[in-house]
Amino acid sequence: MKRLQAYPMVIIMVIIIVILCFCKHFQWPVNLLYQSECNTIDSLCTYSFVLQSAPKNTAKCYRYEADVLAIWDSTEWAPLYQKALLYIQRDSTRSIPQAGDTIIAQTRLRRGGKIGTFDYGEHLRMQGFIGSAYIYRYTLHAASTHSIPLQQRLYRRLEQAGLSGDELATTGALTLGYKEDLDPQLRQHFQASGAAHVLAVSGLHTGILYAILLGLLTLGKRFRPRHENQWGRCVLGCIIIAFMWGYAWITGMTPSVVRCVVMITLVEIGRMFYRNSLTINTIAAAAVLILLVRPLDLWSISFQLSFAATIAIVIFAKGMEQLVLLPQSGNRWKTWIITYFGGIITVSIAAQLGTMPITMYTFGQVSNYFLLTNLIVLPIASFLVPIGLATVAFGGTAIGQFTGYVTYGLAWLMNHSVGWIEQLPGSVTQVHINAWMVLLLYAAMLMGWLTMHRSLWWLIGVASTMIGFCIVYTL
Repeated sequence: MKRLQAYPMVIIMVIIIVILCFCKHFQWPVNLLYQSECNTIDSLCTYSFVLQSAPKNTAKCYRYEADVLAIWDSTEWAPLYQKALLYIQRDSTRSIPQAGDTIIAQTRLRRGGKIGTFDYGEHLRMQGFIGSAYIYRYTLHAASTHSIPLQQRLYRRLEQAGLSGDELATTGALTLGYKEDLDPQLRQHFQASGAAHVLAVSGLHTGILYAILLGLLTLGKRFRPRHENQWGRCVLGCIIIAFMWGYAWITGMTPSVVRCVVMITLVEIGRMFYRNSLTINTIAAAAVLILLVRPLDLWSISFQLSFAATIAIVIFAKGMEQLVLLPQSGNRWKTWIITYFGGIITVSIAAQLGTMPITMYTFGQVSNYFLLTNLIVLPIASFLVPIGLATVAFGGTAIGQFTGYVTYGLAWLMNHSVGWIEQLPGSVTQVHINAWMVLLLYAAMLMGWLTMHRSLWWLIGVASTMIGFCIVYTL
């Protein structure tokens, strides 16, 4: 009972996850979120769309994420307020629609069916889209400059600073979460080398910004508020929270960034009241808040990977430090180097351990050189993110041109590093597992952790759960 009382948010998180899984299985009340599609889906209607993403090149058309603002019901426009995927046919005689433009077209919003065993329609709904539509003829209302999404306007400042090609695309992905210009081959390099997490603005990027901001505000922790100065801690926490939510807004409030900023917010609130900064309860509280607001995020692969990695780091990283870290040197710089790279090793192993079952289930492969990749890529990213943001801030000015050269060099080094690692023999191992094996792997990890902590009753409970899963699976 005392153990249960120590993790109240974990219990609440588990209850919410179980409820959401039952709701998804019975299609209620999840399907209530999409009731407005019933009267229009698969019917030929006239819609008004606002493009929310830059054009993504496909074989014969451009793909966009769009808001479905309204539908014409023969007399007037009726509001709809849904999201859809649009595929607009290429036309050399017309300019390419851009983010912020309004499209009026007669088309069919299709729910989507199954492709083999893959339910594409359900996949779209879980991503928040009511369906997809192909558009051949349309009326375009170009957006004004102020209507263009902030993310895209900031991306253009990188171009003004002299960045181009893959280096521009990589920098935009790392700093702004803008991944529309990423070359498919470059994406493959990052995925095969185990560096795909670098391209997604998430815990890595927000963590780097958080550390830099904390260091600047406290001058390297020399003027960090003491325990007796609660007002100072509150002011510092409020500044950090405001800055991090501002960064989330700049990156388009993407789910991965929102999750990390929520977690940082809870950490800072805990610091204000002299509580432990990052615990399992903090992570669970962040998950509960997100799932209450956006329950469909539970089936987002980025949600699963980010929380699995964070939980694994909190649980396993400290225990691994004793095994990985070398004895500290008397020299301050040697000690810092050992601590820094030792931290990368322990965090990388813990994160890989936490995300490996999901990766094998979703992508069917495992990156064998993930540790080498992180040892090379993470130090580069630690410099690339803040310098890239400085380039965004100064744009085409003299300072922006200088930081742009540095950013270009760092992005070039990162791209060629992951490309080299991806070409190494045996960089990827193909492994395919089912959902039950994912559960069993996580149960085994939990069992090992509880064994290390000598929690007999919890060990018996986990063992019983594993036996139950095995019985169900064999039926």
